[in-house]
Amino acid sequence: MVMLGVASIFDVKTRKIPDIIWVVFGGFGAVLYVFDGVTSYEILSMLTTGAIAMLLYLYKITGTGDVFAMLSMAVILPVHYGFVMVPIAVLIASFFLVIISVILYNASLNVLDMIRTRNMIFSEFNESKYKKIFAFFTIHRKRSFERFVVPAEKSMSITPNKKSFVFSSRKLFGNSQMESNDLVFVQNILPLISYMLGVAAFLLLPELLSLF
Repeated sequence: MVMLGVASIFDVKTRKIPDIIWVVFGGFGAVLYVFDGVTSYEILSMLTTGAIAMLLYLYKITGTGDVFAMLSMAVILPVHYGFVMVPIAVLIASFFLVIISVILYNASLNVLDMIRTRNMIFSEFNESKYKKIFAFFTIHRKRSFERFVVPAEKSMSITPNKKSFVFSSRKLFGNSQMESNDLVFVQNILPLISYMLGVAAFLLLPELLSLF
C-alpha cells in the first residue's frame, strides 16, 4: 500500500516514477522470503504476474512504471486470503475501472462539444462511421486543464484539409508542448497505478480496518 501510494504521487504529478521505489520495496519483500519461505502457489502467482506484465509492455498497453509496480506487488504480496493472486486481481480490476473511466470521460466531453458547437463531432475526419463511433468513446478535444495527453490525429497527405485518427501513439505531451493548439484531438493517459492503489486498498480493507 505504501509503495503504491508513493508511486501514485509521482505518477499523477509527472507520469515518471523513480526506479528506486521499486528497488526498495521489492527488495524488502524479497528479503522476507529468506525468513518466511515461499510456497509453490506464491511462485506460480509471481511467474504469472511477470508473464502478464511482459506481454502488456511488449504490446505497449502499459508503461515501464506499471510493469515494475506489478512485479513489485508480485514479490511483496503474491497471494492473500489463501488463494487470491493479489497482483493479478488488482490488475484486472484496475484495467476495468480505467476502461469505464475513459469511456465516460470522453463521451461526456464530446457530448458537451456537440451541444456547444451545435455540430456533429469528427466532421473534419475522413474516417469510417465505425471508427468515429470508437473515437467518440476514446478521444476528445484537448482541454486547457489537461496536463498529460497523447495526440490522436494527423493530417492526411492527399487531402490536407482532412484528418485521420491515430490510436496507437505513445508520444506523451505536457501542457507546454500543446498550448498553441487546444483544438487537437487527444487521448488522456490515466495514471494506472493510482487505480491499482484504490483496488488494493479495497481488497485489503479488512486488514486496514483492523489497524484501527
